[in-house]
Amino acid sequence: MHPANLTKLMIVGTIAAVLTTAGCATKKYVSKTIQPLEMGLHKANKNTQANAAEIRNVDRRAERGISEAQSSADQANEAAKTADQHAQAANQLAQQGVAQAKQAQQMADNMDNYAPAQHVTVLFALNKAVLTDSDQQKLSDFLQQVKTLKHYVIQVQGFTDKTGPKQFNLMLSQRRADAVVRYLTLNGDIPLVKIYRLGYGEAAPAHSNSTLKGRKLNRRVTVTVMVPQMPGAESQSAQATPPESN
Repeated sequence: MHPANLTKLMIVGTIAAVLTTAGCATKKYVSKTIQPLEMGLHKANKNTQANAAEIRNVDRRAERGISEAQSSADQANEAAKTADQHAQAANQLAQQGVAQAKQAQQMADNMDNYAPAQHVTVLFALNKAVLTDSDQQKLSDFLQQVKTLKHYVIQVQGFTDKTGPKQFNLMLSQRRADAVVRYLTLNGDIPLVKIYRLGYGEAAPAHSNSTLKGRKLNRRVTVTVMVPQMPGAESQSAQATPPESN
């Protein structure tokens, strides 16, 4: 072989060897450099996935906590509403109790504070103390009204006109009152303890004694039902028309 060609061949071989050696070195360098990066990326990817899973778990726990907190808040709100309703009901009961206590106090204060509720008047003939059939009917109607009352007393007041002596008239007025009381207790089952009666004679005339009509209207017995002025007391006011005397 020509020396020049041999020299060329040697140079080419050397260059090839160098390139081959360089290529292997480059592959080793790349392998050493890339592999740690890939491992790092793989590890980072695993960490990212783990972090994402943890975040999801945190989100779920947070959502569960929020839901539980909302449920607790709703229950607390409902309990507060119930407590408020109970408080309002208790307040109403307390107010009712106060009102009832006031009413009871008023009843106690007014138990002896009587006022007229209804009355009737019966007339008598001259010098007489006997009830006529008309008088008895009037008293019977009066008793029907009294039976509707619970608490009451009855005043029976007898009067005369000015004819005759005062002492005689006083006794006559008492006999007239007694006749009415007798009818009320016997026919109306009115306890005698509820009746107060008195004869006033010719005192307190309802009309003038100077006329025949006035004297006739003065020969009378007035019956008045008195009731205590307390809440719930019945207070009917009825006055029967006086009958004509015989």
